[in-house]
Amino acid sequence: MASNIILNLGAGPNSGYHITKYFSDKSYKTAAVARDPSEELVKAADLIIKADFADASNIKAIFSEVREKLGVPNVVVYNAYANPMGDSGDPFTIPLNDFVAGVNINMISPYAAMSEAISGFKDLPKETRKTFIYTGNLCMHIVLPVAMNMGLGKRGVGHMIENAVMLYEKEGFNFYFADERLPDASPMYQSLNGDAHAEFYYELATKKEQGPWEATFVKGQGHVDFEGRIGVIPKIGDAWLIASEVRKGGMRIYEGSCL
Repeated sequence: MASNIILNLGAGPNSGYHITKYFSDKSYKTAAVARDPSEELVKAADLIIKADFADASNIKAIFSEVREKLGVPNVVVYNAYANPMGDSGDPFTIPLNDFVAGVNINMISPYAAMSEAISGFKDLPKETRKTFIYTGNLCMHIVLPVAMNMGLGKRGVGHMIENAVMLYEKEGFNFYFADERLPDASPMYQSLNGDAHAEFYYELATKKEQGPWEATFVKGQGHVDFEGRIGVIPKIGDAWLIASEVRKGGMRIYEGSCL
């Protein structure tokens, strides 16, 4: 029987690290990809790869290295995002190069990762659980100009995941858009719980049947179906402040989600 292997794309210090460590403790072989891996992550993972998802062509090489050194991953997590912003939060003033880089990180690299994951899943034994998880957020349901680039990616990948479920559920391949919320359905902003992500992602990865592809969850409760409710969302000015705090200057890649 093939070993359980997780590939964590975008393994930052919060949810990225916790997911890697949790799966390692569950006897998974772990490959973690980050631009600047922390010492904790290096200790937790069996394989560390440095990469920049602004160049989607890097994804194929990452999967090839994991396959060569650990084996074919049966769990793939895409946990990176970018949120380039223009002047005063106007998304139509984002420099074109930054906009394209953001779309690459938020949607094109996830597409490449899904494609490579599916290709690998086809090579695994039928009885092996096969799961792709994309770390999403409330941008699937709301419009925030200061997060337009990120929202474009979240909605785009959500659409891809829904298509993948339609095409591959019968093959036993599971796909999820995971979105942590507060108990009232409000977004988490910068308060993501890394440990809750790890526990919920393991639950998704070990499920035999495909669950709801839009997998909203609450710490300590697991999956919660909010039936379309979105809780309290920020005013435009508040959203600008939140996004400005996350950006910390310039074009950057992050893990998880800020909404």
